[in-house]
Amino acid sequence: MTLTKMMAAALAVSSMTAHAADADFCVTTTSELRAALAAASDGGANQDDRVFIAVAAGTYLTSDGGARFFYRNSSTTSAFQMWGGYNADCSQKSDDASLSILDGANATEVLVASTTYGFLDILSLTIQNANTNQPGAGIDINDTNDNTTGEVHLRDLIIRNNRTSGSYAGFRAFTRGNHPLYFDNNLVVDNDSNNYVGQLYGEGQVYVRYNTVSNNTAPSTSPGGVFCYGTPTCEIANSVFWMNSNTDLHLFGDAKMYFDDVGNLSGVVPSTNANPIAGDPLFVDPATGDYHLGNGSPLLAVSTYLDSDSDNDIEGHALPFTGTTDVGAHIDTIFNDKFESP
Repeated sequence: MTLTKMMAAALAVSSMTAHAADADFCVTTTSELRAALAAASDGGANQDDRVFIAVAAGTYLTSDGGARFFYRNSSTTSAFQMWGGYNADCSQKSDDASLSILDGANATEVLVASTTYGFLDILSLTIQNANTNQPGAGIDINDTNDNTTGEVHLRDLIIRNNRTSGSYAGFRAFTRGNHPLYFDNNLVVDNDSNNYVGQLYGEGQVYVRYNTVSNNTAPSTSPGGVFCYGTPTCEIANSVFWMNSNTDLHLFGDAKMYFDDVGNLSGVVPSTNANPIAGDPLFVDPATGDYHLGNGSPLLAVSTYLDSDSDNDIEGHALPFTGTTDVGAHIDTIFNDKFESP
């Protein structure tokens, strides 16, 4: 992590006023969230603005009659950030991704967001319980109909228990015009689709770091893991792709990989695959949704790759700046001793 990024992150989490936003929203109910998304979208009062939505702790259900949560903007001056984990007046933020939950109520997609020109940043949310026939059931960013030219940051997310009869039950995200796509510090588990749990496609560099992708299913011989393509590469580090149907990770183009545990890797052979980790990650209890690393896991304190687009894991534990780090979405940085303390 660069000093500039660390300083920016420290300022950003201190309060909403630290954001360089033209319009700030603090939402505590589903109706407030829908109103903020509508204001930020084309035709809304803030369609030309840099918008920041702080999502207070709680559960936001699509079953209120409004269907999926939706944002779309084609303004050349727009930018969009939506961060969860806030208290009721949005004066303080927790980095625990489990606190603010967007829930598809087992009936709809959860979150669809796209922009033609602007920056998209989604942070510290749980995306769960989609049920649809559409691709990108949990979170769908910049689908293929948009000529998107902004960066995308998907960070510190729990994406779980989403279903689609199409592809990409958990997520899909696109960037174009040489802009990077960041998919860092995410837990993607227990999703089910016809083909792949997730897709990351970038005409710029794609970064995939500190992720746990496990126990995602697809029927028959279809791949259940993640599809990744980036220009020039997908840079994949400190991530575990394990126990997904058939294929855990598919590379459509070149990749540079560092300290990853991949059960079944398919597609293009990566030009760099440094320090691959082989073997069962020894999750504590995946049957009950506990994907912490158990004692004796080969993923504890093994990586010297320390870069990320975030500064903490999905529970708010700080990522290390020096030494070694765990692999996956759950980090134990207190003792760094190969004994996990979830």
